[in-house]
Amino acid sequence: MILKSYIVENKVESLQPFNSVLIYGENDGIKNDLKKKIKSINKDAELIIFFQNEITKNPNLLAEQVNNTSLFSSKKIIFINEITEKNYNLIMSVIENMNKNVKIYCFSSLLDKKSKLRSLFEKNENLAALPCYQDDERSLSYYINSQLRGLKGLSQEIVNFIINNSGLDRGMVSNEIEKIKIFFDKKTINIENLEELLNIKSNQDFNLLRDASLLGERNKVNKLLGQVQFENEDFIYYLNNLNMRINKLMEAIKINEELKNEEESVNKLTPKIFWKDKPVFLKQLQKWDKKKLQKSLFKIANLELNIKKGNQARNDLLLKNLIVYLCQEAIVVA
Repeated sequence: MILKSYIVENKVESLQPFNSVLIYGENDGIKNDLKKKIKSINKDAELIIFFQNEITKNPNLLAEQVNNTSLFSSKKIIFINEITEKNYNLIMSVIENMNKNVKIYCFSSLLDKKSKLRSLFEKNENLAALPCYQDDERSLSYYINSQLRGLKGLSQEIVNFIINNSGLDRGMVSNEIEKIKIFFDKKTINIENLEELLNIKSNQDFNLLRDASLLGERNKVNKLLGQVQFENEDFIYYLNNLNMRINKLMEAIKINEELKNEEESVNKLTPKIFWKDKPVFLKQLQKWDKKKLQKSLFKIANLELNIKKGNQARNDLLLKNLIVYLCQEAIVVA
């Protein structure tokens, strides 16, 4: 059976009827949230955590845990992280003979439609497959509002500010939310304190580089490329950040086709462009057309896929090449 992530997030108990669940996709933030929720509704169960390499090296390890009675509880929950197609036969043999008091949750990255693993979980009525797709601005806005509901001063401007500094990364947003809950427990949220709390200097540095690139400011791009420190763990954030801005430009162009007024078109965007960012966004809008934006989105998606597969040794060089490419595209006025 195929489940919807937004339904399961709101009611994680809907996973309970299934012997085993495959939770896969590119959104690690959703997967991490689901792990916490699964643990919270199974506090009386013994939790066993495996990684793919452990069960690959010792195939009997998983079967032993599934078949052996727990010494600590009548129920047992097993998490298997980083599972791939190579584990298909092992998983299939184990779930066919599972103890009814044991549940297995398999976590995987992207799986294509031809995946035997996906097919196994999607077509068996006792199993479930739960794809976790990348968040968009609308889903993140709902997530932030639900997590921060009740805090004084929470507004759509605050929500948009958090989104704009997250690169649509649910994991980053989740971490920021924890900080906000603690700091603003008995205080009113405001932009100034939020900027200081979230320590967004590195994000702002990259935003400057992104904006200079999309404006075709070659000298500024060259200067910033030598100054901005790229962190290995943030490469997906950088790509999401670029992707989010380019999609926003695409949306504004589509609206402007009807309104024939760029400023009014920008005002129609949802979530709205942060007021400090609006002048730069309007200038970028004059530099790009749909064809160039679509081509750029394809390049970003291709680089992201290669990074996630671990096919690239120097991600920093490839990211810099992408930024230079965007700068060159912007120089040729649409």
